[in-house]
Amino acid sequence: MSKSRWELYKEKNGVTPLDLLNPRTKHSTEEQANARFEICKGCPELIKLTSQCKKCGCVMSIKTKLEAAKCPIGKW
Repeated sequence: MSKSRWELYKEKNGVTPLDLLNPRTKHSTEEQANARFEICKGCPELIKLTSQCKKCGCVMSIKTKLEAAKCPIGKW
């Protein structure tokens, strides 16, 4: 059986947007989230106006707060 789009998305990114609503989802520490987002801010793939990544489409100011999240190009 083939994987759903959500399963593939989660494999690539570590999380899905729905994980934000799941009370069992572990969140990053504030320090870790800030460090991740600082890396994003220096990345040419970040759309600064929306804090959105061109590679995965995620809003990185939010994605960085999820412990299992991954950078789509491996920067963190």
